[in-house]
Amino acid sequence: MGIEKRKSKRSDVDVQISLNEIGDQFVSGYSNNPIPVSVVNISKDGIAFKTKEKLILNSFYDTVVKLSNSDSFESVIEIVRMENMGEPETTYGCRFVGINNDDRFKIDVYQIVNDADVE
Repeated sequence: MGIEKRKSKRSDVDVQISLNEIGDQFVSGYSNNPIPVSVVNISKDGIAFKTKEKLILNSFYDTVVKLSNSDSFESVIEIVRMENMGEPETTYGCRFVGINNDDRFKIDVYQIVNDADVE
């Protein structure tokens, strides 16, 4: 097993998110249509998901995160990592930009409850 380099604990999730690209509509192709994704995991610092859509590294998206415990929050995410092993969907790693402490706390509570249900 490798050394864990992440700052925050990641949890597998039952989470829904919607993404809308941020940018000038004439330059970056801004769309009001949410991008369909399957969330892989979440932490206080970011989220990972899979999608068939082609997203650009270092691009930003408005995001609404809905946790299975009915908590939700809005944040901007930045695509910081992408990985595709020849599959139809690419896995994207994203960091939350400007997430507040209350929303980080919602993720903490979600992780504690979620981890307790797994054990």
